[in-house]
Amino acid sequence: MLMRITRLDAEAKSGAFSSETLEKTSRCLRAEGALILEDIVDPALIQEARKAFVERYDRYFDGQKHDDAAQVGDRRLMITVDLEPPFERRELVANPWLISVLRAAFDDEVVLGAYGVVCSLPAAARQHVHIDGSDLFPQAAINRVLPIVAVTVAIPLLEMNEIHGTTTLWPGSHRNGKLAETEIGDEPLVREGSCVIWDYRLLHSGTPNQSAIPRPLLYMTYCRTWFLDHKNYQQQAPVRAPKGFLAGVPQDLRRLLTRVQEH
Repeated sequence: MLMRITRLDAEAKSGAFSSETLEKTSRCLRAEGALILEDIVDPALIQEARKAFVERYDRYFDGQKHDDAAQVGDRRLMITVDLEPPFERRELVANPWLISVLRAAFDDEVVLGAYGVVCSLPAAARQHVHIDGSDLFPQAAINRVLPIVAVTVAIPLLEMNEIHGTTTLWPGSHRNGKLAETEIGDEPLVREGSCVIWDYRLLHSGTPNQSAIPRPLLYMTYCRTWFLDHKNYQQQAPVRAPKGFLAGVPQDLRRLLTRVQEH
C-alpha cells in the first residue's frame, strides 16, 4: 500500500511540512520509490486545467498517431503542454508542498525536466509494464542501488479510479526489478488535487480507461541538474513555453525552470 501524506493541522497553518514529515517522505522514496501527497492543489484549479487541456489539445483525441506526441500505449499519448495559463501556475509547476518534498529527497539539487499530459482515451487498454527512463549504466544491478536521480509526479486532471483508470505501481521495484513478476501492484485512487510521485526506475502500468471521456494525467519529470532523458523526447520538446515566458519567471524559480524551451 502506497504511503499517503496528509498535511497535519500545524503544517497547514504554517504553510510547510515539518522536518519530521520531510524525513519520512525521503525515507519512503528511498525504500518504496513512490508515495501520494494528498490535497496539495486547489480542485478548482484542476478543473480549470482539465477544461483548458480539452479545449486546446482535443486534436489528439482522434485515436491516431501524431508527429508531435509520443504513443505510449494503446490509445494513450504523451503530449507536451505549453506553460501558459493555467498550466504555468506555481501551484502546478512548482507546488511548494511538492517542491519541499523533492528538495529534501534530491538534497536540493532538482530541476523541472519535462512537463505534459499523458492522455488515455476511452477504451484505452492496459499499458505495458515499464519504467519511465532508461538505466544510467548497462549493469542493471548498479542502477538499482543508486540514489534517486529523477521522479515522475502525476497530478490527475480527472480522478484516478477504476473507471477512468489509474496507474498500477510496484513499490520497491526501483530496487528489485522482479517484483512485477511476483507481486500484485498497487492501484491507488487519487483525488483531484492530490498527486503521486514515483522514482523513474519504478515499474508501473496505466490501467484501462473504461469511461466515455479522455483521462488527462498532468505529469512532471523532476530530476538532478545533470540528468537528461534521452529515451522519451525524440519527437517533442520536454518542457515548452511561449516566447517571453522566462523573462517573467520569478527569481526563486529560475533555477528550477532552466530547461524550459521557448517557441
